[in-house]
Amino acid sequence: MPKQSFALEPGSTHRLEIQWKGLYKDTTLTLDGVQLGPVLDQGLLRAGQELPLPDGSLLKLHLVSNLAGTELRVTRNGIPLPGSASNPETKVGTAAGIIFFVAGLNLLLGVISLLTRSEFLASLGIGWFSIIFGAFFLVMGFLVKKRSMVALILSIVVFSLDALVGVIGSIAMGGAPAIGGLVFRVFLIIPMVQGVGAITALKKPSAPPSVPPVV
Repeated sequence: MPKQSFALEPGSTHRLEIQWKGLYKDTTLTLDGVQLGPVLDQGLLRAGQELPLPDGSLLKLHLVSNLAGTELRVTRNGIPLPGSASNPETKVGTAAGIIFFVAGLNLLLGVISLLTRSEFLASLGIGWFSIIFGAFFLVMGFLVKKRSMVALILSIVVFSLDALVGVIGSIAMGGAPAIGGLVFRVFLIIPMVQGVGAITALKKPSAPPSVPPVV
């Protein structure tokens, strides 16, 4: 059974455990080994479920589906738990991870193309340009991890323009754009775009904490 564990506050130990079957069926929550509330099914999670914690705070679980997929949002008094899907730091980390993936893939293919002198890879435009492209995204990934909004937006723009150039090139040569490749790029771009809002949220002035301390 899949499971996740969370701390209720940044820097504290993981006390909350969420365990489920399949696509969030028979979901159970335990805090310090003690079960919280009833067993929840997918329907209840999609509607949103609130559970009071022993310290008087309110835990909420909400299963949300969007273009990026399905995520379980876990908040305490409206604040995302550290490491949860809706936590801004998690979203920034995901965006950086996507950028590192793009960097690694281009660097790998570029090196293979040069070492093997593959005519097939060369015909796809994979070579020195791929290495330069990959190196660029590698640098952007490190900057995004440091919450650089400029680096993230630049990564999105360059990645999108690269896709657009590919589509225009295919049409100009009398072919059809690879739909599968475009869909794959869209799925990569969405988490990157979500990272923009996450960085914005992290850079906002800290408000007075509304969550009571865990005892």
